[in-house]
Amino acid sequence: MNHKYSGKQITKAGEFLLSDEIFDDQPKLNYAMEVMSYWRFQHEQPLEKALSILKAETIPNDRTAIFAKRLKRYASIVSKLRRFPQMKLKNMQDIGGCRAIVSNQKKLYQITRALRKRTEFKNSSGKIRFKDYIKSPKEDGYRGYHLVGRFSDIWGETKLIELQLRTTIQHDWATALEIVDLFTGQALKSSQGEQDWKDFFKLVSENFSAMEDFHLFSEKPAEEKLNLYREKLRSDSNLKAAAEEVAFYEADLGVVKKLRAFAHSLNAADQHISEKKFEGYVLLRVDTKKSTIQSTLFKNEETREAEKLYLRLEKETVDNNEIVIALVSTTAVGGIKEAYPNYFADSTDFLHYLTIILTAIRTEKPNLLIRMLKRTGL
Repeated sequence: MNHKYSGKQITKAGEFLLSDEIFDDQPKLNYAMEVMSYWRFQHEQPLEKALSILKAETIPNDRTAIFAKRLKRYASIVSKLRRFPQMKLKNMQDIGGCRAIVSNQKKLYQITRALRKRTEFKNSSGKIRFKDYIKSPKEDGYRGYHLVGRFSDIWGETKLIELQLRTTIQHDWATALEIVDLFTGQALKSSQGEQDWKDFFKLVSENFSAMEDFHLFSEKPAEEKLNLYREKLRSDSNLKAAAEEVAFYEADLGVVKKLRAFAHSLNAADQHISEKKFEGYVLLRVDTKKSTIQSTLFKNEETREAEKLYLRLEKETVDNNEIVIALVSTTAVGGIKEAYPNYFADSTDFLHYLTIILTAIRTEKPNLLIRMLKRTGL
């Protein structure tokens, strides 16, 4: 085997990307990013194998599922290495990641049970690497189910690939949080950022989880959703208190107004690609300052070209937090926007469920509006 870079070089490249002098030595920065890009694209074939398995186990349980895959962004790789000092670039388990978005939790667990039986998700001692963030949500309120598997690359060596499963409501929540991160420069996804926003999303997650206790909640008519949720509030004082806090934070932060403004401001230069089903990768360039989004399409056999452009754009924007470069892929009928609404600032579905919370709590607590106005000083 004749690898372009050794494991030691990959590890050292990751370490340099974290160093203080990263922007003072352009040749060394370019080299480190090239090594990082090389290692990242060694995950492309294993990622495709993982996605195929995910589809095979998901479709029999949920034919409406949406699938997506991505190779981790430079900024996300560096951020994760900073958050976990003991982690090495060579051992990062989610450089390649794929996702299934399914209709409800019952189907999600049927799929995870099938995946857990497969040898790809078991180590030599038979143990399975997984995180059930539905039963035990992250501190920020994130919910979903993660599995790490081992899949062979072009050299016959194994690479770690992370599979994520979320329900549509869980995906709507994660999308809204990522949109706020993109447009406000926070890092809520990494448990950083303003405390009020963190509290808001955690409280919303609690309420969204309560909604999913109802069978097929997301598929019910809007009025039925509201009535079911309202009944839940009446029987659960803790949930009602959390919903009240959601309403307070929404008023303080102007959440609905801000999310709508983000979506309205973003001008998709290649609007057609957001809705077109495409087999292959799409390279997205989102400029949150100019409120523009551009895309470049690559067929499945053009991954080398995708790698080169991905790296070039990352180098050009390495110190610009207002520009996001992402290489993504999906088979969703609704196109890239359906699978990755965060990059298009599309929080429509999140706002639908948030409105249910706000409507229900305001009708249950008619004096709440007055209290909210007093709290905000209006």
